[in-house]
Amino acid sequence: MEFRPLEQGKRADCKPSGPVWPEAVDVSRMSLPELRERLGLIKRAEARLAAMKTAALAAYADRGGEGLARRMALEELQASKQQARREVETASQLSQVAETLDALGAGEIPEAHAKQIAKAASQGPVDEAVLVEAARHEDFGTFSKTLRDHQHEQSGDDGKSLMAKQRERRSFRFFKSPDDGMFVVNGRFDPVAGNRMEAALADEVRRLANSSNDGDQTAFDQRMADALENLVCADAKDRKPQGTTLILTADWDALNQKLADARLLDGTPLPVSEALRLACNADIVPSVFDTKNQELWVGRKYRLATEAQRAALIIRDKHCIGCGRSAVWCEAHHIEEWLTGGRTDIDNLVLVCKSCHHNIHDDGWTVNRNRNGTYELRPPPAPYSDSQSVHARCGPSPPTAEAAYPRSGGKLKTQARGNSNLAA
Repeated sequence: MEFRPLEQGKRADCKPSGPVWPEAVDVSRMSLPELRERLGLIKRAEARLAAMKTAALAAYADRGGEGLARRMALEELQASKQQARREVETASQLSQVAETLDALGAGEIPEAHAKQIAKAASQGPVDEAVLVEAARHEDFGTFSKTLRDHQHEQSGDDGKSLMAKQRERRSFRFFKSPDDGMFVVNGRFDPVAGNRMEAALADEVRRLANSSNDGDQTAFDQRMADALENLVCADAKDRKPQGTTLILTADWDALNQKLADARLLDGTPLPVSEALRLACNADIVPSVFDTKNQELWVGRKYRLATEAQRAALIIRDKHCIGCGRSAVWCEAHHIEEWLTGGRTDIDNLVLVCKSCHHNIHDDGWTVNRNRNGTYELRPPPAPYSDSQSVHARCGPSPPTAEAAYPRSGGKLKTQARGNSNLAA
């Protein structure tokens, strides 16, 4: 691991233009605008401290070596061995991106954004100025997508080299904890493998839920553990191999008569060559659905969403419209309730996770259609306060989906379906 000494005059080494840490105050007496301003001050202070820590670790490693820098992180930062290794590695990466470190030291970008830029720069070519500017005003989820798209564009080979590097970094750990004798699983997988595994787990969780009498009594993480155990330990004599559900979308370049801008469901760019490889053993179904070729408007014929409707909802909504949970874990909800005459039509259905579904049926949350055609959940006016949101149960939400799914027309995309390689 090679360190580059920080240049003199960088803001990380200079006295900050504002306080390094905020003065202690009684926040209970602050108004909401004052609290918001204070949070902004805390963010800037954390960024400046992170830059100062990076400068100190980089200088220590430059003079005493990486091993000594890790030892200092262990002793002075009271970090674990793994944390110390990551701290020194991050300092090394940040020392190579001067503009990013400069913005971090000025408190202009959050530490997490700076770390992402530094890591990306260590993996391949990036335009640092473009990324720093995006980091100044984008939240973490939006910036992560911006960064992935940027890396894909900068790769120069439709992202093939980037995916190959991601594949090289795959890892899996399975060990028995000395604390309680439980086994621990920890792994990292490339986007294609990760999406396939998530889809397989989601399918197995639904299968177990349908065949169990436990209902909602079993915690979600326990259902996940049961699903993984079943998938890994299934008796091949009794059960067929578990298939996977993986949806890819791609624009059709009518001028050149070829696919372009292939992506996984979560928006991760995919080399077209990889999309074609996955589709070799899959069924390809155009996803410009209408009443002539897909049953997307079935009225009162069925209560539950059809397979075609679920695929269309996944492509349209992309995730839970309330909390942003991955679409593979979501259920189809009737906007106008089935019991009150609602129809099982694509324009009367939205994707929601189980928790957000409970928000709707138990707590009075409602589905709202935005002007751009996307959907979102809104809380009832009372007894909730203005500050409470859908994230109370499900966590933060990613950016709103790009556009609503049209009844007919729109961009031509492809949806691939199959067993072991690709399905929808």
